[in-house]
Amino acid sequence: MRLHHIGMNVKSLERSKEFYQSHFGFAEEMVFNWGSENILFLKKGDCRLELIEESGDGEGSACAFLHLALEADDLVKEVGFVKEKGLMPVEGPLLLENGWKVAFFLGPDGEIIELIEE
Repeated sequence: MRLHHIGMNVKSLERSKEFYQSHFGFAEEMVFNWGSENILFLKKGDCRLELIEESGDGEGSACAFLHLALEADDLVKEVGFVKEKGLMPVEGPLLLENGWKVAFFLGPDGEIIELIEE
């Protein structure tokens, strides 16, 4: 068994789509409606995000998880790419005791995005 995707509720599909595409290089995979939900899948390599927006007032549910961790081959390079797009880390880059390198960013709905290099 392996992870298929990570899903999260967002307030605006368009805002979150633009954020993950421009700052982290995700591409749109598919869009569809399911009941009262507008759903957008984004993909980068083997990593897939499902963004879910409730139809209606545009005030989707709050983000339902603590953080999203994206593995980077070269943390310094990835952090530089994200900074070039105007997003600054809220913490890091840091070197952990186990040798991992990490940096943390905030997404458009307050979600924490961790970049990690093992």
